[in-house]
Amino acid sequence: MICPYCGSNDDKVIDSRSTEAAKVIRRRRQCLACEKRFTTYERVEQANRLMVIKKDGSRVPFNPDN
Repeated sequence: MICPYCGSNDDKVIDSRSTEAAKVIRRRRQCLACEKRFTTYERVEQANRLMVIKKDGSRVPFNPDN
């Protein structure tokens, strides 16, 4: 993660917890350059619908059985 205070890319995770029924992970981080602490929230993006692009350029919904 990039530190919001100094812009450094070096940090360590101090604490990590699941929130909102395990859909979001809250991480408490500390910058190794300026030693300030900040919080990040991480979640997996859900795709609305996966599409497959065929050789002819047409798009069809993904079907794992095919």
